[in-house]
Order: sequence, then structure tokens, then C-alpha cells
Amino acid sequence: MDQPYIPDIVSFLESAAKWTGDELELEGLQEGDRLLVRTKNTNYLFTMTGRNTAEMVSDRDDRPKGPVQIQGCVFGQSRMIKPGHLFCGGGLEIAYNKGHETFTTTAIVAIQCIRFKGPGSAAPVP
Repeated sequence: MDQPYIPDIVSFLESAAKWTGDELELEGLQEGDRLLVRTKNTNYLFTMTGRNTAEMVSDRDDRPKGPVQIQGCVFGQSRMIKPGHLFCGGGLEIAYNKGHETFTTTAIVAIQCIRFKGPGSAAPVP
């Protein structure tokens, strides 16, 4: 029996001109790497502590800070998430308070990663 056609959400978003930027796969990050995510309203700085875990600070006092888990990105106002990936145009989903609370940011407008190579050296990711 043939499977029904299920459209690929990424292909749909690209064709609808809602996919607005590059993508970062969190799996490639290592402990010590720095990740700067700028959303429509806030700048977030993550210092990676493990697989998808980080210490987070932001430029807003009304945002959590401290240890968080980066869940991935959601597509627009939907609850559809692409786990382990960040992309411009999507909302960053973060779990905090030992995973008991979650929040989703406004759309990401820029992502910058600086790889930690060891004591005294860091290199921006092209």
C-alpha cells in the first residue's frame, strides 16, 4: 500500500518564502563554544556546557539566566519544532529551571558562533 504524501515542512517554508536564513546544527557545538543569538527583541549569549546545554545571559532583565537547555527552533507561531537546530526566522525554544519551564523567543534574526579551541584561543565560525 502506498504511503500518503506528507509534504516536507522545510520545503514548504522555503517555497512560501518564510525560510529567511541559515541554519545551525547544535550537535556540532562543543563545551566552551559561544553562541550569540539575536532575536527581534533580545540578544542571547550561550556558553555551551554540554550537548544542547548552556549558561545563558541576555540583554534583558525579564529573561531567565543561568543553566538552560536549547531545545531547537519552532516554525512561526506553530508548536512544530525542529529539535537541535536553530535558524533565522524561527523562534528559539529554551528550557530552564531544570527543565520545568520553557519559553520561546521572537524570530531569530542573526546567529553567530565562536568555537573554543582551547585556552586563549577562540575562532569565529565562517
